[in-house]
Amino acid sequence: MLAESKTGQAYRHIERGENLERQGRLDEAMLEFKQAIEADPSIPGAHVALGQHYRRKALLTKAADEFHTAALLGGDYASYFELGRILSELERFQESEQAFQKCLSLDPYDPPARYELASVLYAQEAFEKALEQLQSLGYEYPDDLELKSAMADCHLALEDYAAAELVLLSALDEAAPDEDTSDLREALLVARRHLEFPSKKTLNVKDLLYAEHGIMCLGTRRDDGLDIPVYENHSFTYGDVAATCHRLIAVQRHFCWPIDAISSVADNAMPLTLALAELLERPTRSLDKLRERELTLVVLATLAHPELWQVTLEHISVPMRSFALALTWQPDEGPVTDLVGVLCRGDCLLPWQRRRKPSPQAAAASILRAYAAQPDNDSLATQIDYYQRCHRLLRFSNDVLDSHRGQHV
Repeated sequence: MLAESKTGQAYRHIERGENLERQGRLDEAMLEFKQAIEADPSIPGAHVALGQHYRRKALLTKAADEFHTAALLGGDYASYFELGRILSELERFQESEQAFQKCLSLDPYDPPARYELASVLYAQEAFEKALEQLQSLGYEYPDDLELKSAMADCHLALEDYAAAELVLLSALDEAAPDEDTSDLREALLVARRHLEFPSKKTLNVKDLLYAEHGIMCLGTRRDDGLDIPVYENHSFTYGDVAATCHRLIAVQRHFCWPIDAISSVADNAMPLTLALAELLERPTRSLDKLRERELTLVVLATLAHPELWQVTLEHISVPMRSFALALTWQPDEGPVTDLVGVLCRGDCLLPWQRRRKPSPQAAAASILRAYAAQPDNDSLATQIDYYQRCHRLLRFSNDVLDSHRGQHV
């Protein structure tokens, strides 16, 4: 009798919790589910309900514990499905995979479990297995854009760029006119940029920054502008900076970018900004004084903090090109500039950051003297041809803009 009364009490708490949920009184509902478990911890539904409230409060480990308990008690599909989802959020992908496999042992053809399983397989870099799951779903849901996008991601990860292109073109053709297809178009550009290279070519830094992100990489004095390495613990000289500026100016002139003003993002970029303003014969403007119809070259010295650059981008509403002398994180970690000098790992020291720190004006004068002393660059025409003739799908180019307008070219 005692056990029955405790169980009855637990179900009354569950009923009250569900009523409170319908009223939007979520914290009170959560308390009721806790009390239900205290009264009788053997009811799976109470653990699932409490786990969902823990997830709502971002207490993911506690949520996983509740879903795990529910799965052990009930062994039902819903408990294992919730467990798989929360384990995926915790990046415990192998355990998540096991939970979704258990779901499929209970309901072999369930679409949500198959899709979630594909997601955790992808997260474990089991791309072929993930693609198999997605393709089987694709036969059942041929018009689902999310499925096609996920399939394209698998093809891209497997470096099957032609297959990715076909899937993405199909998705774009089937998308409704008012549907947001920006991610699909960006993935299509990635596939098409990769297809510009010979299939067996090992891509260097310049190639990869272009293919994966549509970024122009210029290099510095210590490379030829074409085969650009990753620079480890690099200490720039004024000659290095001048060489990168020389390539930037040559590209700007060749492509006729109508730069109207130069703006510095941080104090350490001011020498570079002043030098470029002199070379381009354009005024400098602070970020809060940018003009609406002017194309501004926004300059960074070292692109070291992706979150700060993201905040800066959110506050710039004028037409712009962005340039960083050195990128010091992987592009997948955050937003990057349209053009970079080099990709650096480790320490990156600028010549005006050494012991005797000159004024920005003095450092800019040193850059300009080194610029004037630059030797002829025999590979400069080839560097420009790299983007002019071979690799034109830069993210700010007209070709990319046309593709984003739906021309699929």
